[in-house]
Formats: sequence, structure tokens, C-alpha cells
Amino acid sequence: GVCPMADTEWWVYVVQSLEKRFGKRGNALPGFHYVGCTTNVYRRLREHNGLYANGSEGNPKGSKYTSRHRPWELRAIHGPYLGQSEALKAERALKHGKRGADRCRWSTYDSAWCRGLGPADPQVAGINEALRRLRQTAS
Repeated sequence: GVCPMADTEWWVYVVQSLEKRFGKRGNALPGFHYVGCTTNVYRRLREHNGLYANGSEGNPKGSKYTSRHRPWELRAIHGPYLGQSEALKAERALKHGKRGADRCRWSTYDSAWCRGLGPADPQVAGINEALRRLRQTAS
């Protein structure tokens, strides 16, 4: 049969933890980077930050890993991909091809799965700003 969700646009995203991190010698380290895929990047970032749609805390949908390193900020968006299966292939290509901050520097030279503007996508700033406003209304 025809799968109705197959034609949904999917996106691969990179978020970075703003949690302070330090190396063995007390030197500051950049926050962790996390790669995922979703049909709604804003909703997913909200979940990673443990927030509900109204801005209140306690949303359990974030992911076990990201719940430990909040808050998270969006760094890059890639896509669109046609269906979850394409998006998962792109996510895997990015995760396996790049580590740390390099995950924000993914290009078509690295993988044919790389699509879109990545860190230059205007949605990145807009989504981070929307999350900032949501936090303010809730507090």
C-alpha cells in the first residue's frame, strides 16, 4: 500500500550543548554536538531542552543523552529528505563522517547525502530565537 508519511519532509540537524565543559587541565572545552533527524526541527529542539509547547519544563521526549547536557542550541539544518529512511541515511553519514564541531562543517564534498545550507540556513537563527522567547514567557 501507499505509506502516507513517506512524502513528509525530514531534516537532519546538529545541536550543541551550552553546558560548560572542562578538560583534565581545567581548560574550557566546547559543548558536545548531537546529530538527529526529525520532521519538525523546532519541536525537536524544544524536546531536547525538556520544554513543552507552552515553555514549561519536564518534557520527557528529549533523548536520554541530551537530557544530561542541557541547554542545547541549534547549529545546522540539512535537508529536506524524502521520508525517514533517507533522513536516517544522511544522519548516519554525518555522524560517521564528522566529529565534534566538524559536524557543523558538512558539505557535499564529504557526502552525497549532504543537502541544504547547514549552519547558513536562516531557520537556524529563527528557531534559536523562538526557543529563547519561549523560555522567557515560561519564566
